[in-house]
Formats: sequence, structure tokens, C-alpha cells
Amino acid sequence: MVGYFGLPFVMSLYLQQQRGLSDMDIGTVFLPMMSSGLFLTPFSARLVERFGARALIVTGLASMTLGLTAVTTLSANTPVWLIAIQMLLVGLVGPLVAPPITTVLLSSVPAVLVGTAGGVFNTSRQIGGALAMAAFGALLVQSSSLMAELHASLLIAEGISSATVFACLCLRSLGPERLMHAPISKVSSLI
Repeated sequence: MVGYFGLPFVMSLYLQQQRGLSDMDIGTVFLPMMSSGLFLTPFSARLVERFGARALIVTGLASMTLGLTAVTTLSANTPVWLIAIQMLLVGLVGPLVAPPITTVLLSSVPAVLVGTAGGVFNTSRQIGGALAMAAFGALLVQSSSLMAELHASLLIAEGISSATVFACLCLRSLGPERLMHAPISKVSSLI
């Protein structure tokens, strides 16, 4: 959530203040990133059933890491269309990670705790996003160079994303194998 919520926060400031884009133009730049969820989420269940939750989670997080790394290389002359494509990689984390991780979480708790687990999960997602915006906002007001603090913010998000990919690759399944290969259809109505 640090990268997924943090990137739009800092990039909208960059696109407005450094590139002089209008609100409508900024929305257009974000359209590919945000549209990925609209087009891919309906296929998440089938992808999990075919490849397993772990494969989708790692792929989504790796895509976000790659996208954040790419965006940190932007300069004042980077074409806006290229920025939109780089941010698309970050947007893939939504449909590739959220549904499978929800499945793993809700499949690993007793049925009586599914509501509580879902509530804790969604609260932690919101807290992660809020902390990212607060931290990145604090960085941005500490300096007169928006570009330097933009890069610092994105590098922090990229580091957290990289660490998360590494953790997903290193963690063993905590329980029956069904948790990392659970069919998403079991909880699709809750997502």
C-alpha cells in the first residue's frame, strides 16, 4: 500500500507543479494505472486457480517494484506517456495481489473469524496508505526540491516493495498447501 497509495500522491504533485498539467491531464496520466484493476480483477480467480496465490502475489509485487524503480528514473524531460506506462506496472499490484492475499487470509482463519480478519486486513491496508502519504508529505515539505524528495519517496516505496517481494519468496506456507493455492472463488463474493 505504500507504493500503491504513495505513488499517486507524489506523482500528482509532480505532474501539477513541475509539469504544469491540468487536473484532467493528470487524471489521464493515471488512467492506465487505475484501469488495470478494472480489466484484470475479474480474471483474478481464474489466474489464482491456474497459477496459485503465491505466484500472483509475487508477480504483482515484483511488477510494482519494477514500476517504482522505473518512475524513480524520470527526469523533467520524460514524456508523460512514458510516465503513464511506468505507473501501469505499479497499478498491476491491485488486481494481482489484493484478491489472492484476501483469499489466503480468509482461508487461513476459522469461519467465525472471517469478518474480523477481513476488517483487520482492510484497516491495515488503509493505515499503510495513510502512513505512506504522511511520510511522503513530510519529506516533500522539508525541501525546496520537489524532484529530490519525489525520488526519495519513490525509493522508499521501492525498497519496501522489494523487501515484500523477498519476504514472499522466503516465507514458507504456514499451514496446508491449500492456503497458497486456494481457489479465490471461495471468497470472491467478499471482495
